[in-house]
Amino acid sequence: MDILVKDDALHNFTTIWEHVECGIVIVDAATRDILAVNPVAARMFGDDAAKMLGRRCHNCFCPAQESACPILDKGQTVDRSERVFVKADGKRTPIIKSVAKIQYQGRPALLESFTDISTLKEAEEKLMQLHVAQEASRAKSTFLSRMSHEMRTPMNAIIGMTKIAEHTADIDKLKYCLATINVSATHLLGLINDVLDMAKIEAGKFELDCVPFNLEDMLKKLCNIVAEQMEEKDITFRVSFGDGMRALYAGDELRLSQVITNLLSNAVKFTPKGGAITLAVDEDGGNEAGSRLRFRVSDTGIGMEAGQVDKLFTAFGQADASIPRRFGGTGLGLTISKNIVERMNGSIDVTTAPGEGSTFTVAVTLARAPEQPDAPIQGAGVSGAKVLVADADAEARKAFAFLRKQGSNRVDEAGNGAAAAALATAAAAAGEPYDAVFSVYGLPDMTAVDLAATVTASGGARGIVLVASFLQWSRVDDQARGAGIHRFVTRPLFPSAIVAALREMTGGVDAGAAVLEPDDAVPDFSRVTLLLAEDVAINRDIFASLLEKTNVTIDTAENGLEAVEKFYADPDRYDCIIMDVRMPEMDGFDATQAIRALDMEKARNIPIIAMTADVFREDVERCIECGMNDHLAKPIDERAVMEKIRFYCAK
Repeated sequence: MDILVKDDALHNFTTIWEHVECGIVIVDAATRDILAVNPVAARMFGDDAAKMLGRRCHNCFCPAQESACPILDKGQTVDRSERVFVKADGKRTPIIKSVAKIQYQGRPALLESFTDISTLKEAEEKLMQLHVAQEASRAKSTFLSRMSHEMRTPMNAIIGMTKIAEHTADIDKLKYCLATINVSATHLLGLINDVLDMAKIEAGKFELDCVPFNLEDMLKKLCNIVAEQMEEKDITFRVSFGDGMRALYAGDELRLSQVITNLLSNAVKFTPKGGAITLAVDEDGGNEAGSRLRFRVSDTGIGMEAGQVDKLFTAFGQADASIPRRFGGTGLGLTISKNIVERMNGSIDVTTAPGEGSTFTVAVTLARAPEQPDAPIQGAGVSGAKVLVADADAEARKAFAFLRKQGSNRVDEAGNGAAAAALATAAAAAGEPYDAVFSVYGLPDMTAVDLAATVTASGGARGIVLVASFLQWSRVDDQARGAGIHRFVTRPLFPSAIVAALREMTGGVDAGAAVLEPDDAVPDFSRVTLLLAEDVAINRDIFASLLEKTNVTIDTAENGLEAVEKFYADPDRYDCIIMDVRMPEMDGFDATQAIRALDMEKARNIPIIAMTADVFREDVERCIECGMNDHLAKPIDERAVMEKIRFYCAK
């Protein structure tokens, strides 16, 4: 509605114009020039009112919106909105503005009134920050409460089982107690590691290494970690590799393994009994310097709503607040994983739907392993082999597909025992028996042992391989060997395991190389003498007990000063010093520097390995800077200790 300022109302208008507590300007509707400015507007502008006259309105209000005037360009009658006011010095001030059409000196114009809302905006910002802080505080409080529960659960098991073990003479019950204590302690260590990793991330001290590693070996190890949980829930687990993948890459194997293990553990946690989990790995581009690897973990679990996905990667948060109560966990795993992946120039995404499971996709960039040939992940492979696969799971049978692409191999498939037996019998009748029959433990119509007996009787194969878990193998070991099963391989099937078994059957490699044995034999350290500096008696006992089977000789010192004195008294006795860092009398740093300062060659050259619960990168660097050669983290890992001693004390 037009407002006509009449002559007889001029006095009232002038009073309002001069004294109202808001800025007012009048703008020519045709040219959009500012025609009049009240004192408050001039004061807000920060200069003489005359400096505003003649300026285009969009140079003072709504900058960069010359053709977006709600009234002149969009046909609105009145505009009330938040805008920006540009002062004489170029600074911008938030305002709330009202605009209406008027007649001014006989021509169409706009009456624009506005108020500085900087204080209001600052208050809103403070309220928002307060809200964010309160939410963060609430999330951390919830997290601390959850961590208290999560830590007390394994601690309760450890304390309870220790009490039971103290008062039992039953060897089976004692073994059960010790196994439970071990599992609980491992779980507790995982919780602590999550908290430490999160602390590193928030402190900006989370860094990655880049060293060559074997991709398949890494995946085998992490699959073994979750294999028992999957077997308990009868979950089908498959692993697949894309074409052309190499065996060796360079990157932070430990951290990448941490990410994939977290995704697999979550998949196991949220997948019901009888479900399925798939880990698919392939290359998604790259160049001579590096490769883009993609890891997809898919499950048939509970899935999530779209709104829940947003909370997945938030520290101290989970998709559903009830999840910790139902499934456990700190809620930090995915946050840490996302941080690791982003530091690998990668990404982590999820597709999911309620009741339909989830697929997490991790893409990372890994370097080519330096000075290493681009060997395929399947290894040297075989040629001209004839293979029969007996498995009702068609997806699982795809694990053998790579053989068809190598050296004229033939792979036949059977979905049940009867079909497999028929194929083997026909092959024997034709005088062309299979080089190997791979049969899963459970077939729909017969056991793998029954199938093996039938195939062996018909002469349909040179060798039979059982695809089973350790537990399944232990149940049928004697019957399996009696039925003609030559060896077994574990699920999920990896290319190297298939090739190793097949080459054994065809005489391609020494049979002993393919038989499943422990990863490492116990080393013989009978010619090694260690000096262990550790002030906590139980830690000294644990260290000695872990290495007892290696026949190593261990002298002990209860503080750094005693360690220096023992070494000084007989330096040639010791091959290596294991040095705790935090000790009375003299700590490990000072003790190391004191030993290095001794005027003897052995003091300068003897390996000194830190053994400490201080595990941040700066802690490790400080150990190296003070003269130590290496670092072992507490809790003490048996294999890690043996590897360090083997490396530094080889004779």
